Amino acid sequence: MARKKPWERKNSSLDPKNVGAKGEGLRYLIFCEDTYGGTTYFREMKRERRSPNIHIELGGKHGEPYKLVQAARKRRSEASRRRGDQGAEYDEVWCVIDIEAPRPHDSLEEAVLLARKSGIEIAYANPCFEFWLLLHQKDHTTGSLSTADAIRKMQGLKCCYTASKDFDPRHFLGRPQQDAIRRAERLGKRYGDGVRLRDRNPGTDIHVLVRRLLAQT
Repeated sequence: MARKKPWERKNSSLDPKNVGAKGEGLRYLIFCEDTYGGTTYFREMKRERRSPNIHIELGGKHGEPYKLVQAARKRRSEASRRRGDQGAEYDEVWCVIDIEAPRPHDSLEEAVLLARKSGIEIAYANPCFEFWLLLHQKDHTTGSLSTADAIRKMQGLKCCYTASKDFDPRHFLGRPQQDAIRRAERLGKRYGDGVRLRDRNPGTDIHVLVRRLLAQT
């Protein structure tokens, strides 16, 4: 029997009533573009939830969305060839990308198109992953942010993020994580489906990926 997609299951992690609800285990491959942001955050989620179904890797050239999607495609293909007739090794493949501001990555649209053609999900943060971290600690609903702005706001909290961009991911799990999900959802309602990722500043949909991971058994 074919596995149901997350949105087809009764306890879908996309249902606002089920933040953190347990669901059928799916196999995830998450590609991150840096060694200190998404990689640290999602590895701590994997450790905290003791989930063998979540695989986090660095991929491609750091900070370059198109190379990241290419690396994710290659990794998925290699894994599928190893499994042969057993089917795909991963149910979902994600790339976590920073949009960057004031100048977005040159390859952004190309990366999004390649991901769509390849069946790879994009989890974006505009301007950068620090904005997603910021939503764990406080709301931000007005005014666009540059990458430097978002980093300064995180450093200004003086609780969980250092001048060297280091942070303790344990400060961002539990209640702060659920707060971030709700804040990101509210923020996302201001943008229609036709608004490009580069124009959704500030904005993020990393919460969609996080909710799906929280639903893992």
